[in-house]
Amino acid sequence: MVKQIGIALVAGVGLSAMLFWLSYATNSELLLWPQFVGFVVCIALRGVHSATKTDFAEIAIPINAAIYTGFVLVLLQVFRRADSK
Repeated sequence: MVKQIGIALVAGVGLSAMLFWLSYATNSELLLWPQFVGFVVCIALRGVHSATKTDFAEIAIPINAAIYTGFVLVLLQVFRRADSK
């Protein structure tokens, strides 16, 4: 279980950082939707007009990483149970 938590944590942080970077590099709206929760929390904490790109990186990436880590951990558990049958 500890190994799966480590894998999920690395995957969640990596996915969040990669999506953040790609969304600014490509300006694709498709890549913004998976980051919507972090975006909303950042706007709520910093305000609509005062939030900077650095604020989004400091606030949105960790929040989205926690969400993605949870999803990856659930997927790992589902696949682990499927393999044990």
